[in-house]
Amino acid sequence: MRKLVASLIALLVSLPAIAGPGEAENAVTNILFDENMENVSYALRSNGFVDILFGVAVPEGEFIRIVERIRKHPDVPGILSGRGKGNYCAVP
Repeated sequence: MRKLVASLIALLVSLPAIAGPGEAENAVTNILFDENMENVSYALRSNGFVDILFGVAVPEGEFIRIVERIRKHPDVPGILSGRGKGNYCAVP
């Protein structure tokens, strides 16, 4: 019986954590803060997927780099990104 319990505990500990919307939001927020990105609007779905729009003033290379960082984060199960028709903050 002890071997069975020990085996189950070892199995559960080795399983990857399942991220939810809270973990996904923390990941997106931290990435956007690290990148000093304010010209963005995003929403999280209940399954942790991110819908994100970047303002038109965001350079293409920066847009792609940030989306790839979010996409590669283990707490974000998926991302749908695009460019908005305006800006989401005052652009100097």
